[in-house]
Amino acid sequence: MLTSFSLAGKVALITGSSRGIGAAVAEAVFQAGGSPIITYHQNRDAADLVAKKCGDAAVLQFDASDEASAAQLAADAIGVCGKVDILVNNAGILEQKPYQDITPSEWDIMFETNLKTPFFLVQALAPHFIERGQGSIINMSSVGGQFGGPKAPHYAASKGALLTLTKSLCRLLSPHGVRVNALAPGFIETDMMKHMASKTDRQAMIDQVPIGRIGTPEDVAHAAVFLASDAASFITGQVINVNGGQYLG
Repeated sequence: MLTSFSLAGKVALITGSSRGIGAAVAEAVFQAGGSPIITYHQNRDAADLVAKKCGDAAVLQFDASDEASAAQLAADAIGVCGKVDILVNNAGILEQKPYQDITPSEWDIMFETNLKTPFFLVQALAPHFIERGQGSIINMSSVGGQFGGPKAPHYAASKGALLTLTKSLCRLLSPHGVRVNALAPGFIETDMMKHMASKTDRQAMIDQVPIGRIGTPEDVAHAAVFLASDAASFITGQVINVNGGQYLG
């Protein structure tokens, strides 16, 4: 029997969802019948625009560079919507810089945002998921975390660590009915991508992708909806590549 990708009745907390991949995930969740919670750091207007596209979804402020705010976000999300069924750890930062010039503070903020805060958000929501005996956690990694990033080694290291964290959380939470997976996007048309393309020849980037194009936020969002849905009920601890064949590992 084919199970649909419906998210009817489910609430999804999506960090960094005022733009880019996060916004696309929020809209895809809504289109699949779910209720997204939009989070933003500074641009409330952008978050409100996404929320309007998602049936006036709830909007919460969240600073992903401050792990102490994770517990508050979890509490606020449950308080606003009564529950959370899906967590998408999407908020992240990218900085391209010669490895010799990376400072200790730049290293720390990269790991704080891309690894530490996602862990503490899972930690904050885990009791809620476990009590209900269900939940789906999706960590947004990157192809850079799989094959390394010579132009952003601290970013690649943080995203690689997020993949290992995903596997650890799978072992800890899956016995309680909570699935934990990761998505690893390749080159995707986002603000991050535009910043990279300003320094790198765009065609050279496309040439690295066997499918012959840059991906869209919607490409990633569709994979997120699948992982969050009951159609993926036997999938946990996995890394789903959304990269057009750029990395085949």
